[in-house]
Amino acid sequence: MASPFADPRTGQLYFRRAVPEALRAAFDGKAVVKVTLGTKDPAAAKIGFARENAAFETKLADARRRMAEGTLVPTPAALVRRWCEAPPTGGGLTGPQRLAMTFMELDAAAGSRQSSDVDDIYPPAIMGPASNTDWDLVLGDRTRFERLVAESYGGDVEQAGTNWIRLRWHHAERAWRRCLDGPAARLRAFDPSGERFSDDDVAKALLDVVDEKRCGDEEANRARLSRHRPRATNSRLRPNLRLKALFREWKEGNEPRPQTAGEYEAAVDDFIDFAGDPTISMIDADMLYDYRDEAAKLPASMPRADRALTFTARVAKHGDANPKCAPPTLKKRVGALQALLTYAFQQRWTSINTGSGIRIVGYTKKRRNRRSFEDHELATLCASPIFVDAAAWNTTSRIGDATVFWIFLLSITTGARLEEVGQVALADVRRDGDIVYLDIDEYADEQDADDKSVKTEDSIRLVPVHEKLVELGFLDYVDALAALGQTQLFPDLKENSVGKRTKEASQKVNRIIDRHVSGDRRLVFHSLRHAFKAKGNDAGLNDRTLDQICGHAPVSTGSRYGSEPRIRTIHRELHQIDFTCIDWDRIADGVRKVRWNTLLSK
Repeated sequence: MASPFADPRTGQLYFRRAVPEALRAAFDGKAVVKVTLGTKDPAAAKIGFARENAAFETKLADARRRMAEGTLVPTPAALVRRWCEAPPTGGGLTGPQRLAMTFMELDAAAGSRQSSDVDDIYPPAIMGPASNTDWDLVLGDRTRFERLVAESYGGDVEQAGTNWIRLRWHHAERAWRRCLDGPAARLRAFDPSGERFSDDDVAKALLDVVDEKRCGDEEANRARLSRHRPRATNSRLRPNLRLKALFREWKEGNEPRPQTAGEYEAAVDDFIDFAGDPTISMIDADMLYDYRDEAAKLPASMPRADRALTFTARVAKHGDANPKCAPPTLKKRVGALQALLTYAFQQRWTSINTGSGIRIVGYTKKRRNRRSFEDHELATLCASPIFVDAAAWNTTSRIGDATVFWIFLLSITTGARLEEVGQVALADVRRDGDIVYLDIDEYADEQDADDKSVKTEDSIRLVPVHEKLVELGFLDYVDALAALGQTQLFPDLKENSVGKRTKEASQKVNRIIDRHVSGDRRLVFHSLRHAFKAKGNDAGLNDRTLDQICGHAPVSTGSRYGSEPRIRTIHRELHQIDFTCIDWDRIADGVRKVRWNTLLSK
């Protein structure tokens, strides 16, 4: 839940809430509503915070109603806020840069004249940009903007607005009002909604923002300029860097796995939908905590179609659903933002790490311990309908029961990881005399074959297929797939956006374990790998051989290609493992009548 925000400089407490982008027209275009609570006392602030929060929620509900009715229209103030906050297009300026350009245009219009009454007012007049500057070219070219800042202000963008301050606060309105005409016209052209407002309406709204940023208080201006050190041309600070751009920099610098990159990008998109598109210098811990609290409302699961909704839409639709997402899931969402902000801090693109220290209640770095299948649990699993009642197999679901059947058996008898099995191509099913084996690798034989991946280089290996699986018809299954023109051992496992094939299969096999074996959350599909290792140890297999089967140790080139004794040795050792706890005869009875060509062509 949101709480009062304390100004780190003064200790003053504020009410602060992010406004969903679609509703900002009702809040004069503001991305964040911030109201002083008039106190530094946390106890007193709670009362004011509750009052402001109630008012905010009321206004938010009204905005949603008006949006549904089609009556939520932008205002001149919203137009100005969009000018100051909207992300850049192409090589154009960011929101803060557009505001700085407005001050530069006001300086050019005001000129470097002295005050008619007082000559020693602060700040002193500067030459500023030329009066004939083509501001439309500056607006569309970030390099041109930065060059103009360097030439006119010595690289110190805080000095922009100096001539305007002298004219605005020390002369009559008739002297400075015309200076707003150019910026106001540019604002109206910037956003199609601006056509409904007059230049005068926009100029008045712009003046409110300009006065807020460049006041006439001499002490305030001295404090603003004195605490600002002009950026050196080689300064690493990038205060205007946006989260999406930061994500791209992080991705290029770290080369993460596609799945990790996808999760980070999704977290960035969710945060932008929630908080707008602030620069990294605008993101503070309070904003991250507010996002955390909203993300905590999401349920543990939701319909597939709803996953494509925006973050705020998902929260609005499923915020009341239970159970809520688990702490590790919430940590993954917030942790992605923390990692990106930490990367920016480590690269010296920001002077503070605002992502540090965001707590997730209930989260611990200690991983949940998986446990191995016991023999009686393996027996129970292999007596479930998927193994003994092939006549009832579902052939119309996205992941067919035949796929689940063979995936289970391959993992039980080899200890292979789910993704390793799921990505096997038919070309990887090989024979060496009477031995059938899988060549688990990361290359593809055919030019148009799908890419594959393994967890580590040590995972590249040859894995014998147990004779029990051959007796159950594994080769008939493979031959039927080849006859149908398939290239994958499990063609119904499709790659997702991050290159993984078995995400849905993982959910399905774990549901079978939960339903037929045990609700113990430590017992999952990966537990079959632990069971295989335990059984291998019980059978007296040496660590080298067992690790080669499981993919925990490298196989030499000689043992992988053309060295027949190695694969035969592994095959022989594999069959020393005791799988008599499984009723193989009952499974054989269940699949005896299966006609693989007919089944797989459905």
